[in-house]
Amino acid sequence: MIPSDAPILTAEAMRAAEEAVFRFEHQHDVMERAGAAVAREAARFAMGRPMLVLAGPGNNGGDAYVAARLLKAGGHDVTVAALAPPGTEAARTMAARWGGPVASLYEAQPRAVLIDGL
Repeated sequence: MIPSDAPILTAEAMRAAEEAVFRFEHQHDVMERAGAAVAREAARFAMGRPMLVLAGPGNNGGDAYVAARLLKAGGHDVTVAALAPPGTEAARTMAARWGGPVASLYEAQPRAVLIDGL
């Protein structure tokens, strides 16, 4: 549960926070943890229903590819659709680790559960 007094960060403040973390931890490790958290909660929420994972070209897309990979490995019915090819080194690495098919965002068919990594 998110505390009611938790701060809301601007995009600029979030980027600064991420950069601070990346000084101490490899970006791939951070993405793996973020994607694992998304996968865990999505699996709990989906209750066996098919999922559509949307991946953007940036690091959120990288997190989405991690979540998709872990969900698929856990036996879930997962489809990935991308807005564009991965545009960062870390996102490209995570997309390669996904290794499965990637549809165009514009051709993706609706599914019961949507994971937004745009």
